Amino acid sequence: MTIEHRVSTKQKQWYLEDIKSVKGNDVLELTGQKKQTIKGFGGCFNEIGWEAITHLAEEKQEAFFKELFEENSCAFTLGRIPIGANDFSLEWYSCDDAADDFSLEHFQINRDKEYTIPYIKRAMKYQKNLSVFASPWSPPIWMKTRKAYNFGTMKMEEKYLKAYADYYIRFVESYRKEGISIDQIHVQNEPMADQKFPSCKWTGEELLVFIRDYLGPKVEAYGKDLELWLGTINGPFVDFQMGGMGAPFGEFYDQFENTILSDKKARDYITGVGFQWGGKHAIAETVLSYPDLRYMQTESECGDGENTWEHAEYIYRLMWHYFYNQAESYMYWNLALPEGGISTWGWSQNSLFTVTANGELVPQPELYMMKHFSHYVKKGAVLLETKGIWASNCVVFENPDKSLVIIVGSNMNKDRIFTFSHEDKSFSAEIKAHSIHTFLIKEEV
Repeated sequence: MTIEHRVSTKQKQWYLEDIKSVKGNDVLELTGQKKQTIKGFGGCFNEIGWEAITHLAEEKQEAFFKELFEENSCAFTLGRIPIGANDFSLEWYSCDDAADDFSLEHFQINRDKEYTIPYIKRAMKYQKNLSVFASPWSPPIWMKTRKAYNFGTMKMEEKYLKAYADYYIRFVESYRKEGISIDQIHVQNEPMADQKFPSCKWTGEELLVFIRDYLGPKVEAYGKDLELWLGTINGPFVDFQMGGMGAPFGEFYDQFENTILSDKKARDYITGVGFQWGGKHAIAETVLSYPDLRYMQTESECGDGENTWEHAEYIYRLMWHYFYNQAESYMYWNLALPEGGISTWGWSQNSLFTVTANGELVPQPELYMMKHFSHYVKKGAVLLETKGIWASNCVVFENPDKSLVIIVGSNMNKDRIFTFSHEDKSFSAEIKAHSIHTFLIKEEV
């Protein structure tokens, strides 16, 4: 067998290292159980990122897209887009701002043609099989209880709910006319949060009605390989009292995910459930009760704009958590941002690349954290169940070509010896403190 060993640390990222002759007693083994099939990795196409990229010289723009989407690099195969504005849009808008336009006569995606669609098409130059999903942050404001993109809830009247279901389908059709196939729609970004940026808060009962009686039938009738997902879920939080940050009694698993999915009619319309980072504690409960649904991680935790190695290590723990809770994909948030990463509402966030004021494209630590997975784990790979002391630090995949990908992340303050053993495949390697390693094992031809 041959072993490729890739390493990243705070001091140096993404370098090859030989397997040294070392011995260890702590062994990672495979149980023989195969888990979910992996669909891939990707990120969100946001306006602020696109504007930053367009300020780069052409060769640096190409370098950005090649690094993220070309097969021999990060090889991202997934993308997310907002339906209307999100918090990293340059302005707040919807696809139909004409008041009480229940027939959607004034529906249009002119703004998307200026920002999001060119962004996606540049990515498709290097990833022709890019799969895209879409979710709204806010309905058009005339459909809401408060005529504002931020805050407010949906008007739960039939004429508004029917028009809103049509709004999703019109968005999908409009994008397909532009040569971009939206494969999934997720009902609402962060439905448990009343935010200062575009948002819309739903109760479990309200979202159940909308999916079961309006959107679900529309998606089913549309067909054409369009999936409906319950997402992107941002809760519930696990603590009831956290200085005002805990979940009120109306936001526990039973009042939200379980309220919707336990309704057989609604569940029959739903392909899977997407959880963003605020919902990381609820995925285990949902998977336990609904193992036959598909699951994905829809938005990695945003960070603080500092882009530290320590936060990248934290992202590794999130990735481990989601894959061991049946996620079939992992989505980063901002692919690129200007230095400081400030949103329209003032929150600095991390990104895979930053664009400096003098036109430099700077890779950040979380780029390499994602690349340790996405470069090696191919679409169609399966997660392999593991056992042993290293199991909580490792994720193991089998690619369609039968190669094994072993990803090891250590946040410990000391060096350790990692040993893998399965059938005729075994080796040991030194794992430095605060490092991530990917081992690609291939049979010799």
